[in-house]
Amino acid sequence: MNCQNCNTIIENGYALCTACEMRFAGTLLGLARDITPLHDSLDATLHPGGHSPVRIQTATPPTPIRLDVLDLLDLLDATARELWRCLDGIDALDWHRDPRMEDLKATLIACAGHPRLSTFADAGLYMHIINNLARKVDLALDPPEQRMEIGTCELCETMLTAGTADQWVTCPVCGREQRAQTVKLRRLKTLCWDDSKRGSAADIAKAFAEAGIKVSRKTVTTWEQRGKLPRHADGYAYCDVYRLLVGPDLTESIG
Repeated sequence: MNCQNCNTIIENGYALCTACEMRFAGTLLGLARDITPLHDSLDATLHPGGHSPVRIQTATPPTPIRLDVLDLLDLLDATARELWRCLDGIDALDWHRDPRMEDLKATLIACAGHPRLSTFADAGLYMHIINNLARKVDLALDPPEQRMEIGTCELCETMLTAGTADQWVTCPVCGREQRAQTVKLRRLKTLCWDDSKRGSAADIAKAFAEAGIKVSRKTVTTWEQRGKLPRHADGYAYCDVYRLLVGPDLTESIG
């Protein structure tokens, strides 16, 4: 016989090898540990990062609870109890024959320590299901950092992305490591050297801010009102804003 998860040859009467049984049990115990942070994350005013959540104030009142986390808890609860019934030889869908009232955390722990975890017929199937749920829980508690495009690689022109705290980026194509600030400035230089590149005051303020140069949307519109910055049908030219920023009248213009 082969292990249902990794295809390692195992003894008759088993569905999982010892290594996969240990991984399965470890995943179940990890989910049991995550139940409390998941319940905490139901509060929509808590910032995601559920192992140490931080309460935040939002501009508009949020939905009282995070429905995605509620659905995930419901699915995890149903799956864990179904698994426990399978381990005890009860029809997985026959909840009428399951009088146990343990909470979800206790159920997961009981499944992890069950003597039939590696021998019941559908062990591989449930291991796969539990692994998928564990990945969803990880994403709910620790969502991946939002990354944004910052400019192209200087060698191969591949668009690079970075998180807000990243100081260095590595090109996924050529492997060149570059300082994130340098990539942003190079992108801004490209915009500023092409007089056809234009955008709104907000677009320009954002592009300069991402490159570490402070110029507000209000400053851009003030320059227009003072006759210093022409406005085209498709917005302001990045090169015109750049000239004003590096010009000798910068202090007067911003003031």
